[in-house]
Amino acid sequence: MKIALIATHATPIPAHKGDPTDSESLYLCHLARNLAALGHRVTIHTRCTDPQTSERTRMGRSVVVAPIVAGPRRPLREQEYIEHTGTFARRLTEQLRADPPDIIHAFGWSSGLAALAAVRDLERDIPVVQTFHSLNVSEQRVGLPANPQRVRLEAALAHHAKAVLVNSADQRFELARMGVPRSRVCIVPFGVDTDQFTVEGAAHGPWQRRRSAAGRPLRIIAVARLDPLGGVDTLIRTMARLPDGELLIVGDPAPEHLAIDPNAQRLERHAKEAGVNDQVTLTGAVTRRDLARMLRSADVFVSTAFYDPYGSAVLEAMACGLPVVARAVGGITGAMLDGTTGVLLRSAHPSTLAHVLRQLAADTTQRTAYGIAGADRAASRFTWARVAAETERIYQKLLPTTPELPLASGNGA
Repeated sequence: MKIALIATHATPIPAHKGDPTDSESLYLCHLARNLAALGHRVTIHTRCTDPQTSERTRMGRSVVVAPIVAGPRRPLREQEYIEHTGTFARRLTEQLRADPPDIIHAFGWSSGLAALAAVRDLERDIPVVQTFHSLNVSEQRVGLPANPQRVRLEAALAHHAKAVLVNSADQRFELARMGVPRSRVCIVPFGVDTDQFTVEGAAHGPWQRRRSAAGRPLRIIAVARLDPLGGVDTLIRTMARLPDGELLIVGDPAPEHLAIDPNAQRLERHAKEAGVNDQVTLTGAVTRRDLARMLRSADVFVSTAFYDPYGSAVLEAMACGLPVVARAVGGITGAMLDGTTGVLLRSAHPSTLAHVLRQLAADTTQRTAYGIAGADRAASRFTWARVAAETERIYQKLLPTTPELPLASGNGA
């Protein structure tokens, strides 16, 4: 099968190299490589953000990244996508005409808009699959800016696509409210690289020690955006109730830019005001390899994000054998099993969170049980190989079936 993956806002090459990147790019990178491992030929069509080159790049056996120059060669802001989608769609049509795929899979509303326009111009009946990892109606519920035009486009794309893929039951519910039949919406979760994120392996250099024993401080780790939506302010207030705990916060920007980042500055002031600045460390963005090592050095993973459509960091923590304490939002609710792989919280008030963490600090047996269950769940349900296999099955259902040819007949003379 020849598969065209369309993502106007993803950068899979850094993800392929293990550099810090966004969840959408990670998804695209791992899905493409694992579809190729199943015997398919995959081309990723992305908007070019590299000011130096727009050449096609091989990302592994049977996977090619084909950048499209459409607008400035830099990441775009949300409001800029619509301005350059028409150019992207025209040039995408040229690429698809030169190498027609069997199926097209678009990620996000701007990619879906370009994909449908390209198929119309090709005048060929190529099935289009649409993935939404985040919907604006969901984002509005947590205070992110409303985008009425995007809401209308997402509803239209969901109705026109042959199949719609989402990460969580929450997103399927939102689409049902838009009138999209549940039968056409498939939940395909985010995955985790269980070769890299695993219980076995070294801890990270500056934090070499492994899981704490009795009498040692509880090491808490969070992988979060540093703006208020990431919920890190709540974690810092929680640390005032855990005088023997230490907190590592992993997230953008790069370490060398932390000193001038407004959100990092705000959090550092907050930690000083709470009297916990010696308990809290902002690490900045780290490579995938270093993140796995940092997770293995910790005792518990915490997420207090107000919105997390992917749940990727929770899955990576589970794969490394960490118990997880998390606010029940987005993709996290499907990743975790409350009371089995950790604790899901409906609200993450500092007093409630501190109570749960104190219980875990005092009960190494419970932490170990959560960690074992989490690692087992990650390896059995959320590998990228399984994500790719589930996606492949959806593709195959949409492809036209070739009628079986009648057997040749004769008398054998």
